[in-house]
Amino acid sequence: MTDIAFEVLPVGILTGFLGSGKTTLLRRWLQGSAAGDTAVLINEFGDVGLDHLLVGAIDADTVLLDNGCICCSIRGELKEALMRLLSRRQRGELPAFRRVLIETTGLATPGPVLGTLLGDTQLRHHFRPAFVATVVDALHAERQQAQHPEWIAQVAAADTLWLSKTDLVAPGQATRLLALLADLNPVARQLDAPSAASVPWLDDLADGASRDDTAGWIARVAAGTLRPRAGASPVPARIGGTHAQQLSGTGARSFCLVFERPLEWFTLTLWLTLLVHRHGDRLLRIKGLLGIAADGFAHGQPTVLHGIGHLMHPPEHLADWPDDDRRSRLVFIVQGLSEADVRASWEAFERFYAPREAGPNPLTSKA
Repeated sequence: MTDIAFEVLPVGILTGFLGSGKTTLLRRWLQGSAAGDTAVLINEFGDVGLDHLLVGAIDADTVLLDNGCICCSIRGELKEALMRLLSRRQRGELPAFRRVLIETTGLATPGPVLGTLLGDTQLRHHFRPAFVATVVDALHAERQQAQHPEWIAQVAAADTLWLSKTDLVAPGQATRLLALLADLNPVARQLDAPSAASVPWLDDLADGASRDDTAGWIARVAAGTLRPRAGASPVPARIGGTHAQQLSGTGARSFCLVFERPLEWFTLTLWLTLLVHRHGDRLLRIKGLLGIAADGFAHGQPTVLHGIGHLMHPPEHLADWPDDDRRSRLVFIVQGLSEADVRASWEAFERFYAPREAGPNPLTSKA
């Protein structure tokens, strides 16, 4: 039998601006029997309204739902809340949950939560980030993106964008929002919260493995099409282009750098370290599928990289490429930082550090 003390539990983050519908989506997730074995950490515990799902109170800050989920209030620091959960699980005071979901406040950005999970040595032994789900209020999104930088950070960090209140907006407004989200975060899938028939993150986390399909997403982004919402047509990815009428005033945009040859790990990581150190506040998201020069890999070892702000996740090495395209592709979501500056930075850096016999690595902005 596996000792639960040595399990590394997946942690999902649910975020979204004030009034976007996070609590509504959370209730829908927790109503399903598949949500069992989940521990939920909530900032505003009393606002969730789970009375009809309760079995009983374990203590003043913890309740047990009839499907086996545990809901707890976050009091104090996130690390303390997670370690307290883990300790009670190990002592048998709580059911042996297999995953954790954190609901942030409406004005919070996911970066500090991810930073806590990845930056704390003690937490890394027991927890790992699995996904960021952001709820987007279709009715108020245009105003929120223009007035609140937190909204942009929440959207940029997402692996999945859940669109709420789409039934309350005109078709033209919905179309503009979909295009805006595709421009701002081309690597996130879009799901319609009111009509979504399933909650794929539960299935993804049930086996304890992170399945955000990074490699497949990057391949589709670079190819110019995004995975559509259920029943919708593919959304074209506008990598390398901006839509000033939609992103006016935010300074936010996305672009993709495509490298023709495998990358040297030392050169890449040193460049990214300096880039993040200098421009971390402007780097909303970095996500890439890269071929890293290595023996036994003619096109480089396929490696997935994630980054948010000043934080870079540990690299994920894949056994094989997801498709026939063996070029390295690195997607940036930035605010107040131009594609030309990022490209020029790489080209100057790579000319200095590239192996003399190889010469510069050809670089393009789109597939």
